[in-house]
Amino acid sequence: MLVMGICNPAGEDDGYNGLYLTQTELRRVVRQGLMHNLPVKTEHCGSAVGSVISAFIDGAGQLNCVMHIEKDSLPADLTRGFIRKGIAADLSLGYTVDIRNHDDRLHAADKKILEVSIVRKGARSGCRITAFEDDIRKVVYTPADAWSAFNMECI
Repeated sequence: MLVMGICNPAGEDDGYNGLYLTQTELRRVVRQGLMHNLPVKTEHCGSAVGSVISAFIDGAGQLNCVMHIEKDSLPADLTRGFIRKGIAADLSLGYTVDIRNHDDRLHAADKKILEVSIVRKGARSGCRITAFEDDIRKVVYTPADAWSAFNMECI
Protein backbone atom coordinates (compact mmCIF):
# COMPACT_ATOMS: atom_id res chain seq x y z
CA MET A 1 0.00 0.00 0.00
CA LEU A 2 1.20 3.50 -0.82
CA VAL A 3 0.18 6.28 1.55
CA MET A 4 0.61 10.02 1.05
CA GLY A 5 0.05 12.78 3.56
CA ILE A 6 1.09 15.93 5.37
CA CYS A 7 3.57 15.01 8.09
CA ASN A 8 4.46 18.52 9.29
CA PRO A 9 2.66 21.87 8.91
CA ALA A 10 4.43 24.85 7.35
CA GLY A 11 7.61 25.58 9.28
CA GLU A 12 8.28 28.38 11.69
CA ASP A 13 10.14 31.56 10.73
CA ASP A 14 13.93 31.42 10.76
CA GLY A 15 14.22 33.50 13.94
CA TYR A 16 12.18 30.92 15.88
CA ASN A 17 13.96 29.22 18.81
CA GLY A 18 11.89 26.22 19.80
CA LEU A 19 11.13 22.57 19.28
CA TYR A 20 9.17 22.85 16.01
CA LEU A 21 10.89 22.75 12.62
CA THR A 22 11.53 25.97 10.72
CA GLN A 23 10.75 26.40 7.03
CA THR A 24 14.48 26.42 6.27
CA GLU A 25 14.90 23.11 8.12
CA LEU A 26 11.99 21.59 6.17
CA ARG A 27 13.54 22.68 2.86
CA ARG A 28 16.89 21.16 3.91
CA VAL A 29 15.20 17.86 4.81
CA VAL A 30 13.67 17.64 1.33
CA ARG A 31 16.69 18.95 -0.58
CA GLN A 32 19.07 16.51 1.13
CA GLY A 33 16.67 13.55 0.95
CA LEU A 34 16.83 13.09 4.73
CA MET A 35 13.44 11.36 4.91
CA HIS A 36 14.16 8.71 2.27
CA ASN A 37 14.04 5.22 3.79
CA LEU A 38 13.02 6.46 7.24
CA PRO A 39 10.89 3.90 9.09
CA VAL A 40 7.11 4.24 9.22
CA LYS A 41 5.59 3.12 12.51
CA THR A 42 2.17 2.94 14.09
CA GLU A 43 1.62 5.25 17.08
CA HIS A 44 5.42 5.79 17.43
CA CYS A 45 6.06 2.30 18.74
CA GLY A 46 6.99 -1.21 17.75
CA SER A 47 8.77 -2.27 14.63
CA ALA A 48 8.57 -0.46 11.31
CA VAL A 49 5.54 -1.27 9.15
CA GLY A 50 7.02 0.46 6.10
CA SER A 51 9.33 3.21 4.93
CA VAL A 52 9.27 6.70 3.44
CA ILE A 53 9.98 6.70 -0.29
CA SER A 54 9.62 10.41 -1.09
CA ALA A 55 9.15 13.81 0.55
CA PHE A 56 8.18 17.23 -0.79
CA ILE A 57 6.94 20.64 0.31
CA ASP A 58 3.54 21.63 -1.05
CA GLY A 59 2.32 25.08 -2.08
CA ALA A 60 1.29 25.89 1.49
CA GLY A 61 4.80 25.12 2.79
CA GLN A 62 3.77 21.87 4.45
CA LEU A 63 6.04 18.82 4.51
CA ASN A 64 4.43 15.89 2.70
CA CYS A 65 5.68 12.35 2.30
CA VAL A 66 4.87 9.20 0.35
CA MET A 67 5.23 5.96 2.28
CA HIS A 68 5.16 2.29 1.38
CA ILE A 69 3.44 0.00 3.90
CA GLU A 70 4.75 -3.56 3.79
CA LYS A 71 2.66 -6.65 3.09
CA ASP A 72 4.57 -9.29 5.01
CA SER A 73 3.85 -8.67 8.70
CA LEU A 74 0.88 -8.66 11.04
CA PRO A 75 1.59 -5.11 12.34
CA ALA A 76 1.68 -3.83 8.74
CA ASP A 77 -1.56 -5.69 7.91
CA LEU A 78 -3.25 -4.09 10.93
CA THR A 79 -1.95 -0.65 9.98
CA ARG A 80 -3.28 -0.99 6.43
CA GLY A 81 -6.68 -1.89 7.90
CA PHE A 82 -6.56 1.13 10.23
CA ILE A 83 -5.87 3.38 7.22
CA ARG A 84 -8.60 1.86 5.03
CA LYS A 85 -11.22 2.20 7.78
CA GLY A 86 -10.15 5.71 8.82
CA ILE A 87 -9.17 4.60 12.33
CA ALA A 88 -5.63 5.95 11.91
CA ALA A 89 -6.00 9.06 9.76
CA ASP A 90 -3.21 11.34 11.01
CA LEU A 91 0.56 11.50 10.64
CA SER A 92 3.14 12.44 13.24
CA LEU A 93 6.89 12.97 13.00
CA GLY A 94 9.21 11.50 15.60
CA TYR A 95 12.36 13.61 15.89
CA THR A 96 15.04 14.70 18.32
CA VAL A 97 16.12 18.23 19.20
CA ASP A 98 19.51 19.07 20.67
CA ILE A 99 19.16 21.76 23.33
CA ARG A 100 22.23 23.88 23.99
CA ASN A 101 22.97 26.47 26.65
CA HIS A 102 24.45 29.65 25.22
CA ASP A 103 24.85 32.81 27.32
CA ASP A 104 22.63 31.26 30.03
CA ARG A 105 19.80 30.81 27.51
CA LEU A 106 18.55 27.56 26.05
CA HIS A 107 18.65 27.24 22.27
CA ALA A 108 17.15 24.57 20.05
CA ALA A 109 19.96 23.31 17.84
CA ASP A 110 20.15 20.29 15.54
CA LYS A 111 16.85 18.56 14.81
CA LYS A 112 16.84 15.05 13.36
CA ILE A 113 13.75 13.26 12.03
CA LEU A 114 13.75 9.62 13.16
CA GLU A 115 10.45 8.26 11.84
CA VAL A 116 6.95 9.00 10.59
CA SER A 117 4.04 7.46 12.48
CA ILE A 118 0.54 6.68 11.37
CA VAL A 119 -1.61 7.67 14.34
CA ARG A 120 -5.23 8.02 15.43
CA LYS A 121 -4.78 11.65 16.48
CA GLY A 122 -1.67 13.64 15.63
CA ALA A 123 -0.18 16.31 17.86
CA ARG A 124 -0.09 18.91 15.06
CA SER A 125 -3.25 20.16 13.39
CA GLY A 126 -3.57 19.31 9.70
CA CYS A 127 -1.03 16.48 9.68
CA ARG A 128 -3.06 13.75 8.04
CA ILE A 129 -3.22 11.11 5.37
CA THR A 130 -4.39 12.73 2.14
CA ALA A 131 -4.51 9.67 -0.13
CA PHE A 132 -3.67 5.99 -0.26
CA GLU A 133 -3.46 3.37 -2.94
CA ASP A 134 -5.14 0.17 -1.92
CA ASP A 135 -3.79 -3.22 -2.89
CA ILE A 136 -6.20 -3.38 -5.81
CA ARG A 137 -4.58 -0.25 -7.32
CA LYS A 138 -7.50 1.98 -6.41
CA VAL A 139 -6.46 5.45 -5.23
CA VAL A 140 -8.56 6.80 -2.36
CA TYR A 141 -8.38 10.53 -1.66
CA THR A 142 -9.27 11.58 1.85
CA PRO A 143 -10.89 15.03 1.98
CA ALA A 144 -9.83 17.15 4.95
CA ASP A 145 -13.40 17.73 6.11
CA ALA A 146 -14.16 14.00 6.19
CA TRP A 147 -11.21 13.30 8.49
CA SER A 148 -12.00 16.31 10.67
CA ALA A 149 -15.56 15.09 11.19
CA PHE A 150 -14.28 11.60 12.01
CA ASN A 151 -11.72 12.92 14.51
CA MET A 152 -14.29 15.17 16.19
CA GLU A 153 -16.57 12.22 16.77
CA CYS A 154 -13.73 10.28 18.41
CA ILE A 155 -12.80 13.00 20.91
